[in-house]
Amino acid sequence: MPFLRHTAPGSPPRFIPLVKDVLVIGRGQDCDVVLEDGNASRRHCQIRKWAGRYSIEDLQSKNGTYLNGMKVSTAELGDGDLIAIGDQMILFKKDES
Repeated sequence: MPFLRHTAPGSPPRFIPLVKDVLVIGRGQDCDVVLEDGNASRRHCQIRKWAGRYSIEDLQSKNGTYLNGMKVSTAELGDGDLIAIGDQMILFKKDES
């Protein structure tokens, strides 16, 4: 099962299985993945599953969403891609191997 490995300064990593078709990431308490980071917007970005593939979309965040070091508005995710939001790092994995 695909999952995200979220790391933040001073916190242990957490693993988030991608069980929903749309997963919203941001600072807001109503997000699926809540980030404790002042550089994250309330609804910062989303990960969407479509036709067995995954994409990331920035939700007009103030500071941007970075994929493998490049600022993106929308991009397809590949195994091992690294998403950066403020000081937060999120690794996308297609499976546990």
